[in-house]
Amino acid sequence: MKLYLFLFSVLLQSCLYAQESTTLKSDSLKELQKIAIAERKSYNKKHCSEDSIKAVKSSEIQNKYFINIAAPSGDKFLPGEELKIILKKHNIIWGGEWMGSDIGWYSGECYYSVMTELTEKKFGKDFIDGLVKESVAMYVKKHPGKIFDNDEHCEWTYKGKYLSYTEDNDQLNKDFFNSFTYPEGYENYNPSFQKYRSSTVVTLMLDQKGKVLKHQFSHRIYNDHNLKYIPYFEKEINKFIKYTKFEPVKYSGYPVKSETSFFIYYK
Repeated sequence: MKLYLFLFSVLLQSCLYAQESTTLKSDSLKELQKIAIAERKSYNKKHCSEDSIKAVKSSEIQNKYFINIAAPSGDKFLPGEELKIILKKHNIIWGGEWMGSDIGWYSGECYYSVMTELTEKKFGKDFIDGLVKESVAMYVKKHPGKIFDNDEHCEWTYKGKYLSYTEDNDQLNKDFFNSFTYPEGYENYNPSFQKYRSSTVVTLMLDQKGKVLKHQFSHRIYNDHNLKYIPYFEKEINKFIKYTKFEPVKYSGYPVKSETSFFIYYK
């Protein structure tokens, strides 16, 4: 019996030691993370301050304009060459696109953003925005067959409001369902056996005035019983498209021929 008690005591102590050791390691890692974050913030702040001062001094001699794109793989500003030519007429240097860090490291963004802000302040933001639109117009004229997709430089609204791609409470869905009647026998979404709500993705090709040139559907019906209603859904969506005035997609504020999409979410 004493032997068993001794072995149990050793085992218990080993477990407690292992647990304590794991806790200490975890605490050490957390402490190291705190130190690393603090050092990174200090580094970023120092270099941001230096670059901001550099931008202010540089702007006294020359003005530059940059366009920010999303990290880690932003979309290139297509009319870059056109914008370079247009900006040069006003003694502004096209600096190109700049991208921040998506992991928190400093990548020179303070210089780019401050310099751009100073250029916009000197010439007026509306004036600079106008030059950007002019560059898009020039690019479109050179590439009449170009169909723009919905990248980060594009903006598409419905009745002046942004669309939701995750839920059904945007204005477009509200307008669609105002005149939509579910077919008899349709089964509503049931979370007990359906992971997702059913929906239809409607892809539109729009001209520069928002006219629908063509469209197609992609259905995500998660209740097999409702698959037979797809032709009815398409008929109703076609009707909605026919009588709806869509706004054109705008690339940096300029209307362009494009391909875009919206979702219809079913109950």
